[in-house]
Amino acid sequence: MIRLALISSSETAKIYDGLSTRLHRATWAVFAPIDSGDLSQSLGSLAKVTSTEDLFSQEAAAFDAVVIDADSVIAESIAKKALVLGKPVLVGALGKWAATIGEVNGLLMPAHPWRFIPSVQAVRRSVDDRKLGEPGLLRIHRWLPASPIKPPMSERLMPDVDLACWLFGETPESVWSLQSATNEDYIQFHLGFTHGGMAVIDLSSSLPSGGDYYSLTMIGGTGAAYADDHHNMNLLYNGGHPNAIRTNQGHAELVQQLQEFVDVIDGKCEQSIFLADTLRAAQVVEQVLESANAREVVKRE
Repeated sequence: MIRLALISSSETAKIYDGLSTRLHRATWAVFAPIDSGDLSQSLGSLAKVTSTEDLFSQEAAAFDAVVIDADSVIAESIAKKALVLGKPVLVGALGKWAATIGEVNGLLMPAHPWRFIPSVQAVRRSVDDRKLGEPGLLRIHRWLPASPIKPPMSERLMPDVDLACWLFGETPESVWSLQSATNEDYIQFHLGFTHGGMAVIDLSSSLPSGGDYYSLTMIGGTGAAYADDHHNMNLLYNGGHPNAIRTNQGHAELVQQLQEFVDVIDGKCEQSIFLADTLRAAQVVEQVLESANAREVVKRE
Protein backbone atom coordinates (compact mmCIF):
# COMPACT_ATOMS: atom_id res chain seq x y z
CA MET A 1 0.00 0.00 0.00
CA ILE A 2 1.45 3.36 -1.07
CA ARG A 3 0.98 6.03 1.61
CA LEU A 4 0.36 9.40 -0.02
CA ALA A 5 0.90 12.88 1.39
CA LEU A 6 -1.25 15.65 -0.09
CA ILE A 7 -0.26 19.31 -0.20
CA SER A 8 -3.13 21.53 -1.34
CA SER A 9 -5.82 23.91 -0.17
CA SER A 10 -8.47 22.54 2.18
CA GLU A 11 -11.14 22.81 -0.55
CA THR A 12 -9.02 20.91 -3.06
CA ALA A 13 -8.33 18.25 -0.44
CA LYS A 14 -12.05 17.49 -0.27
CA ILE A 15 -11.95 16.58 -3.96
CA TYR A 16 -9.00 14.23 -3.46
CA ASP A 17 -10.66 12.69 -0.43
CA GLY A 18 -13.60 11.73 -2.64
CA LEU A 19 -11.24 9.80 -4.93
CA SER A 20 -9.75 7.60 -2.21
CA THR A 21 -12.17 4.69 -2.64
CA ARG A 22 -11.40 4.55 -6.37
CA LEU A 23 -7.63 4.17 -5.96
CA HIS A 24 -5.93 0.78 -5.89
CA ARG A 25 -2.98 0.07 -3.58
CA ALA A 26 -2.83 3.63 -2.22
CA THR A 27 -4.19 5.61 0.70
CA TRP A 28 -3.98 9.17 2.01
CA ALA A 29 -1.70 9.27 5.06
CA VAL A 30 -0.76 12.92 5.61
CA PHE A 31 -2.33 16.25 4.64
CA ALA A 32 -0.37 19.51 4.70
CA PRO A 33 -2.72 22.43 3.94
CA ILE A 34 -1.45 25.57 2.24
CA ASP A 35 -4.28 27.67 3.67
CA SER A 36 -6.20 28.09 6.91
CA GLY A 37 -9.54 26.77 5.66
CA ASP A 38 -11.86 24.28 7.34
CA LEU A 39 -9.83 21.10 7.86
CA SER A 40 -12.52 19.08 9.62
CA GLN A 41 -13.53 17.13 6.50
CA SER A 42 -10.73 17.97 4.11
CA LEU A 43 -9.08 14.57 3.77
CA GLY A 44 -11.06 12.23 5.95
CA SER A 45 -10.30 11.08 9.46
CA LEU A 46 -7.47 8.70 8.54
CA ALA A 47 -5.00 11.29 7.29
CA LYS A 48 -2.76 13.10 9.75
CA VAL A 49 -2.75 16.89 9.41
CA THR A 50 0.56 18.70 9.62
CA SER A 51 2.15 21.88 8.31
CA THR A 52 4.14 22.09 5.11
CA GLU A 53 7.15 23.03 7.25
CA ASP A 54 6.90 19.90 9.42
CA LEU A 55 5.95 17.53 6.61
CA PHE A 56 9.52 16.71 5.61
CA SER A 57 11.34 17.46 8.85
CA GLN A 58 9.11 15.51 11.26
CA GLU A 59 6.67 13.36 9.26
CA ALA A 60 8.88 11.96 6.49
CA ALA A 61 8.47 8.41 7.79
CA ALA A 62 4.67 8.64 7.63
CA PHE A 63 4.36 8.70 3.83
CA ASP A 64 5.92 7.17 0.72
CA ALA A 65 5.06 9.70 -2.00
CA VAL A 66 3.81 13.27 -2.37
CA VAL A 67 0.95 14.78 -4.38
CA ILE A 68 1.19 18.57 -4.76
CA ASP A 69 -1.75 20.62 -6.04
CA ALA A 70 -0.71 24.23 -5.50
CA ASP A 71 0.44 27.31 -7.40
CA SER A 72 3.74 27.13 -9.25
CA VAL A 73 5.92 28.91 -6.67
CA ILE A 74 4.82 26.63 -3.83
CA ALA A 75 4.73 23.53 -6.03
CA GLU A 76 8.28 23.89 -7.33
CA SER A 77 9.77 24.60 -3.90
CA ILE A 78 8.05 21.68 -2.19
CA ALA A 79 8.72 19.28 -5.06
CA LYS A 80 12.46 19.86 -4.70
CA LYS A 81 12.32 19.13 -0.96
CA ALA A 82 10.43 15.90 -1.56
CA LEU A 83 12.80 14.71 -4.28
CA VAL A 84 15.84 15.42 -2.10
CA LEU A 85 14.34 13.01 0.47
CA GLY A 86 13.83 10.40 -2.23
CA LYS A 87 10.03 10.73 -2.29
CA PRO A 88 8.23 10.26 -5.64
CA VAL A 89 6.30 13.40 -6.57
CA LEU A 90 3.14 14.12 -8.59
CA VAL A 91 3.07 17.89 -9.00
CA GLY A 92 0.86 20.34 -10.86
CA ALA A 93 0.91 24.03 -11.82
CA LEU A 94 4.58 24.13 -12.75
CA GLY A 95 5.83 27.51 -13.94
CA LYS A 96 8.67 28.73 -16.10
CA TRP A 97 11.28 27.75 -13.51
CA ALA A 98 10.20 24.11 -13.54
CA ALA A 99 13.42 23.07 -15.27
CA THR A 100 15.29 23.55 -11.99
CA ILE A 101 13.28 20.68 -10.46
CA GLY A 102 14.83 18.33 -12.98
CA GLU A 103 18.23 19.03 -11.44
CA VAL A 104 17.21 16.79 -8.51
CA ASN A 105 17.13 13.06 -9.26
CA GLY A 106 13.99 11.12 -8.42
CA LEU A 107 10.58 10.08 -9.72
CA LEU A 108 8.84 13.27 -10.81
CA MET A 109 5.49 13.14 -12.63
CA PRO A 110 4.05 16.49 -13.73
CA ALA A 111 0.26 16.68 -13.44
CA HIS A 112 -1.42 16.92 -16.85
CA PRO A 113 -4.96 15.85 -15.91
CA TRP A 114 -6.41 16.93 -19.26
CA ARG A 115 -4.61 13.98 -20.88
CA PHE A 116 -6.51 11.55 -18.66
CA ILE A 117 -10.04 12.65 -19.60
CA PRO A 118 -11.66 9.40 -20.86
CA SER A 119 -12.78 10.83 -24.21
CA VAL A 120 -9.34 12.34 -24.85
CA GLN A 121 -7.73 9.02 -23.96
CA ALA A 122 -9.95 7.35 -26.58
CA VAL A 123 -8.73 9.80 -29.24
CA ARG A 124 -5.12 9.14 -28.24
CA ARG A 125 -5.62 5.38 -28.55
CA SER A 126 -7.03 5.86 -32.05
CA VAL A 127 -3.92 7.84 -33.00
CA ASP A 128 -1.55 5.29 -31.43
CA ASP A 129 -3.31 2.36 -33.11
CA ARG A 130 -3.00 4.10 -36.50
CA LYS A 131 -6.77 3.94 -36.97
CA LEU A 132 -6.76 7.54 -38.24
CA GLY A 133 -3.69 7.34 -40.44
CA GLU A 134 -1.23 10.22 -40.23
CA PRO A 135 -2.58 13.01 -37.95
CA GLY A 136 -3.57 15.97 -40.11
CA LEU A 137 -5.81 18.52 -38.38
CA LEU A 138 -6.53 18.95 -34.69
CA ARG A 139 -9.42 21.31 -33.89
CA ILE A 140 -10.14 22.34 -30.29
CA HIS A 141 -12.79 24.67 -28.89
CA ARG A 142 -12.64 25.62 -25.20
CA TRP A 143 -15.30 28.15 -24.22
CA LEU A 144 -15.68 29.16 -20.58
CA PRO A 145 -18.04 31.55 -18.78
CA ALA A 146 -16.59 34.81 -17.51
CA SER A 147 -15.16 34.62 -14.00
CA PRO A 148 -14.10 37.35 -11.56
CA ILE A 149 -11.01 35.28 -10.75
CA LYS A 150 -9.07 34.67 -13.95
CA PRO A 151 -5.93 32.55 -14.17
CA PRO A 152 -3.16 34.05 -16.31
CA MET A 153 -3.64 33.47 -20.02
CA SER A 154 -0.54 31.25 -20.01
CA GLU A 155 -2.24 28.84 -17.58
CA ARG A 156 -5.44 28.82 -19.63
CA LEU A 157 -3.51 27.95 -22.80
CA MET A 158 -1.41 25.19 -21.26
CA PRO A 159 -3.86 22.23 -21.47
CA ASP A 160 -4.71 22.55 -25.17
CA VAL A 161 -1.17 23.41 -26.25
CA ASP A 162 0.05 20.31 -24.43
CA LEU A 163 -2.68 18.16 -25.99
CA ALA A 164 -1.66 19.33 -29.46
CA CYS A 165 2.03 18.56 -28.90
CA TRP A 166 1.13 15.21 -27.33
CA LEU A 167 -1.23 14.06 -30.08
CA PHE A 168 1.20 15.06 -32.84
CA GLY A 169 4.18 13.81 -30.84
CA GLU A 170 6.34 16.84 -31.54
CA THR A 171 6.93 20.56 -31.10
CA PRO A 172 5.26 22.78 -33.73
CA GLU A 173 7.50 24.37 -36.34
CA SER A 174 5.43 27.57 -36.48
CA VAL A 175 2.95 29.43 -34.28
CA TRP A 176 0.43 32.05 -35.38
CA SER A 177 -2.12 33.56 -33.01
CA LEU A 178 -4.66 36.35 -32.85
CA GLN A 179 -6.10 37.87 -29.69
CA SER A 180 -9.26 39.96 -29.86
CA ALA A 181 -8.63 43.69 -29.57
CA THR A 182 -11.98 44.18 -27.85
CA ASN A 183 -11.98 41.01 -25.73
CA GLU A 184 -8.71 40.03 -24.09
CA ASP A 185 -10.29 36.75 -22.97
CA TYR A 186 -10.55 35.41 -26.52
CA ILE A 187 -7.59 34.02 -28.44
CA GLN A 188 -7.25 31.77 -31.48
CA PHE A 189 -4.00 30.17 -32.58
CA HIS A 190 -2.55 27.89 -35.25
CA LEU A 191 0.26 25.42 -34.63
CA GLY A 192 2.05 24.13 -37.71
CA PHE A 193 3.69 20.69 -37.43
CA THR A 194 5.91 18.76 -39.83
CA HIS A 195 4.44 17.05 -42.91
CA GLY A 196 1.58 19.57 -43.05
CA GLY A 197 -0.05 18.66 -39.74
CA MET A 198 -1.73 21.52 -37.90
CA ALA A 199 -3.77 22.42 -34.83
CA VAL A 200 -6.34 25.23 -34.80
CA ILE A 201 -7.44 26.10 -31.27
CA ASP A 202 -9.66 28.82 -29.88
CA LEU A 203 -10.10 29.72 -26.24
CA SER A 204 -12.77 32.02 -24.87
CA SER A 205 -13.26 32.93 -21.21
CA SER A 206 -16.07 35.40 -21.72
CA LEU A 207 -19.27 33.38 -22.15
CA PRO A 208 -22.37 34.41 -20.19
CA SER A 209 -22.72 32.78 -16.80
CA GLY A 210 -23.69 29.13 -16.97
CA GLY A 211 -22.12 26.06 -18.53
CA ASP A 212 -18.96 25.79 -20.58
CA TYR A 213 -18.23 23.96 -23.84
CA TYR A 214 -15.31 21.84 -24.98
CA SER A 215 -14.70 19.80 -28.11
CA LEU A 216 -11.68 18.13 -29.68
CA THR A 217 -11.52 16.67 -33.18
CA MET A 218 -8.53 14.88 -34.70
CA ILE A 219 -8.72 14.33 -38.47
CA GLY A 220 -6.17 11.95 -39.95
CA GLY A 221 -5.35 10.62 -43.38
CA THR A 222 -7.81 7.72 -43.14
CA GLY A 223 -10.21 8.60 -40.32
CA ALA A 224 -11.25 11.01 -37.61
CA ALA A 225 -11.94 10.91 -33.87
CA TYR A 226 -14.05 13.29 -31.83
CA ALA A 227 -14.25 14.09 -28.13
CA ASP A 228 -16.50 16.58 -26.39
CA ASP A 229 -18.00 17.32 -23.01
CA HIS A 230 -21.68 16.87 -23.85
CA HIS A 231 -21.97 13.18 -24.73
CA ASN A 232 -23.54 12.49 -21.33
CA MET A 233 -26.28 15.12 -21.37
CA ASN A 234 -29.69 14.27 -19.96
CA LEU A 235 -32.85 16.20 -20.80
CA LEU A 236 -34.77 17.43 -17.76
CA TYR A 237 -38.48 18.08 -18.37
CA ASN A 238 -39.91 20.29 -15.65
CA GLY A 239 -42.44 22.39 -17.54
CA GLY A 240 -41.57 24.80 -20.32
CA HIS A 241 -38.48 24.12 -22.40
CA PRO A 242 -36.42 21.05 -21.36
CA ASN A 243 -33.00 21.67 -19.84
CA ALA A 244 -29.89 19.71 -20.76
CA ILE A 245 -28.10 18.50 -17.63
CA ARG A 246 -24.54 17.20 -17.94
CA THR A 247 -23.83 14.11 -15.85
CA ASN A 248 -20.85 14.26 -13.51
CA GLN A 249 -17.82 12.15 -14.45
CA GLY A 250 -16.57 12.25 -10.87
CA HIS A 251 -13.12 13.68 -11.62
CA ALA A 252 -12.24 10.58 -13.66
CA GLU A 253 -9.16 12.33 -15.02
CA LEU A 254 -7.74 12.86 -11.51
CA VAL A 255 -8.39 9.22 -10.60
CA GLN A 256 -6.58 7.95 -13.69
CA GLN A 257 -3.67 10.32 -13.16
CA LEU A 258 -3.27 9.31 -9.51
CA GLN A 259 -3.52 5.63 -10.40
CA GLU A 260 -0.77 5.93 -13.00
CA PHE A 261 1.41 7.67 -10.41
CA VAL A 262 0.84 4.80 -7.95
CA ASP A 263 1.37 2.17 -10.65
CA VAL A 264 4.66 3.77 -11.71
CA ILE A 265 5.87 3.70 -8.11
CA ASP A 266 4.85 0.02 -7.87
CA GLY A 267 6.56 -0.77 -11.16
CA LYS A 268 3.30 -1.88 -12.75
CA CYS A 269 3.38 0.58 -15.68
CA GLU A 270 5.69 2.97 -17.49
CA GLN A 271 5.54 6.68 -16.76
CA SER A 272 3.76 8.52 -19.59
CA ILE A 273 4.32 12.17 -18.62
CA PHE A 274 7.69 13.77 -17.99
CA LEU A 275 9.01 17.20 -17.09
CA ALA A 276 10.14 17.60 -20.70
CA ASP A 277 6.46 17.49 -21.76
CA THR A 278 5.62 20.35 -19.40
CA LEU A 279 8.61 22.42 -20.52
CA ARG A 280 7.78 21.83 -24.20
CA ALA A 281 4.19 23.00 -23.73
CA ALA A 282 5.30 26.00 -21.67
CA GLN A 283 7.69 27.05 -24.44
CA VAL A 284 4.95 26.84 -27.08
CA VAL A 285 2.58 28.83 -24.83
CA GLU A 286 5.19 31.60 -24.72
CA GLN A 287 5.34 31.54 -28.52
CA VAL A 288 1.53 31.77 -28.75
CA LEU A 289 1.55 34.89 -26.57
CA GLU A 290 4.54 36.31 -28.44
CA SER A 291 2.75 35.86 -31.75
CA ALA A 292 -0.41 37.50 -30.40
CA ASN A 293 1.56 40.53 -29.23
CA ALA A 294 3.67 40.85 -32.38
CA ARG A 295 0.87 39.83 -34.77
CA GLU A 296 3.26 37.71 -36.76
CA VAL A 297 4.28 34.08 -37.16
CA VAL A 298 6.81 32.74 -34.67
CA LYS A 299 9.12 30.06 -36.07
CA ARG A 300 10.80 27.32 -34.04
CA GLU A 301 14.46 28.08 -33.52
